[in-house]
Amino acid sequence: MPPELIILTVAMIGLFWLMSRGAKKAQKAQAAKREEALVVGNNVVTQAGFFGRIVDIDGDAVTLESPSGDETVWMRTAIVAQMDIPLGHTDEDTDDVEEFVANAESEPSDAGEHVTDPSPFDDEKPTDK
Repeated sequence: MPPELIILTVAMIGLFWLMSRGAKKAQKAQAAKREEALVVGNNVVTQAGFFGRIVDIDGDAVTLESPSGDETVWMRTAIVAQMDIPLGHTDEDTDDVEEFVANAESEPSDAGEHVTDPSPFDDEKPTDK
């Protein structure tokens, strides 16, 4: 067997070993994150993107309560991590909107004026074909 082939084979085995080692570490970290989140009362997110609060854990079955109060049963492995629902609307947003509306109402309106931007094609003359 040529030495180049032996070196290539050893290098490939080494690369496969390093890649599988990294994947195993990532899987262990994900499992630890899941187990940390699996506590009754925690808000969690599933792999499917469902947000809910854990109300019961029975073996591999985890009962989640949705924000509307409905309860659904999920597999333990479907839970990804502890996470609150990422709502886009807060009290600060409401204050910003109210301030914007108040400023808009106090500024004079120039709705009667009609301003048009010159078109970049105004200088071109039509060509006859």
